[in-house]
This record gives sequence, C-alpha cells and structure tokens, in this order.
Amino acid sequence: MDIRLIARSGLLAALYAALTLAPGLNSLAYGQVQFRVSEGLLPLATVDPAAVVGLTLGTAIANTASPMGLADVVFGSLLTLVATLLMYRIGPRWLALVVPIVVNGLGVPIELALVLDLPFWYSVLWVTAGEAAVMLTLGIIVLKVVRSGALWRWGRPHPRV
Repeated sequence: MDIRLIARSGLLAALYAALTLAPGLNSLAYGQVQFRVSEGLLPLATVDPAAVVGLTLGTAIANTASPMGLADVVFGSLLTLVATLLMYRIGPRWLALVVPIVVNGLGVPIELALVLDLPFWYSVLWVTAGEAAVMLTLGIIVLKVVRSGALWRWGRPHPRV
C-alpha cells in the first residue's frame, strides 16, 4: 500500500469525524432527522480510493458517539462503505451524488427502526431529506472541485476526471 494513500485515508477519517462531532455541527448528526456536514466529503470517493477507506473509518469513529451504540458503528460504517464504493465505481459524475441519498435514505431507517423502534417510512423521509440537502449543496461544491482537477498536482486533472 502506498504511504500517500494511507495518509490521505487518515486525514479524511479525521476530517469526517471532526466535522460530525464538532459542537454546533453535531446536533443533527444522529437520530431520525440527520444532517451531517461531513457527508459533503463523500464526492471525494468518486476519484480517490483513499476516500473510500478514510470516510468509512471516519464514519465508524463519529458513530461511537451515536445513541445507537455499536450497531451504528458497524452498520453505519457499512452503509458508508457501500455508498463510497458505488461512488468510486460511477466516477466523478453527477449521478454519484444520488448514491448516498439512496443508500443512507433506505439503510439508516432500517437501523433506526430496529434499534430505536422509530417508524421506518417517517425515518426514510427525514434521513433522505437531510442527505439530499447535503449532497445538493456541499456535495455539488465538492464534486465541482473534484471535476476541476484542482485537488491534484497543482491543477492538472486527476486521471479519472
């Protein structure tokens, strides 16, 4: 494994966890109504395998503070892994922004229903709305930066862009 990939993974894990756990940003990070600013980092996974690993680990770290406990650490991280792997497969296309909306919009409510006994369809509505709000604001911004190639080699496009 390349040391730069490991370093990027660690940086993204720490950034995701910090953005989720930060006071003021974490009030809607858990529960039926979810709005995680940190989810705006997911479009990085469209071009960088380090983001797949780092964002999955960041989710696991952030979910240690979840009221759902270990179930959220495991299941929530698996949802992020599925979403980021699919986003990497799709590449830096606008369609990639739909993936976490669908994966989390259907997956997190299953967890909420099983662990916290919350109504499934009501949770689908709120989790999907929160994820869509992040993807259609921050996600678009991050994807535009990714597509511009500005993050790699001083403006030279990444091979996947």
